Amino acid sequence: MMRTIVKERLINNSREFIYQKWTTKEGLNSFFSIDNSIELKPNGKYEIYFTSDTSITERGSEGCVVLSYNPNTMFSFTWNTPPKFKELRYSGHYTWVVLDFIEKGSKTLVRLTNLGYPLGQNWDVAYQYFDKAWDFVLDNLVKSCENK
Repeated sequence: MMRTIVKERLINNSREFIYQKWTTKEGLNSFFSIDNSIELKPNGKYEIYFTSDTSITERGSEGCVVLSYNPNTMFSFTWNTPPKFKELRYSGHYTWVVLDFIEKGSKTLVRLTNLGYPLGQNWDVAYQYFDKAWDFVLDNLVKSCENK
């Protein structure tokens, strides 16, 4: 059995605009990362970096990839744990994130679903961490969309 985190935000902007926030270098850097490497194709890189110091080998989501996408509607990618959870990070297990961009009049409902958290005490910590972290990320997304 696996656990899932689901978060939603209703954002006063278009699906196209918000989709670009998640799928472009500039978009991600506006709310989520300091730097990133994105290849918008299946199995392309989806690495988000939280420091610009390239001498650090664990800057963020190294090894994560794009799973699938339907422009302006859905985007999915693999997700790993932060370097502070070394045992989990190097376990070979990735969770995955599915973003749905649902038109609601002039607004967009963004639904983030983070799937694939195994049961077990060590994974409980990661689950609890991301249950809070995704709220922070989505709140930053909302702020960045309101500033445009």
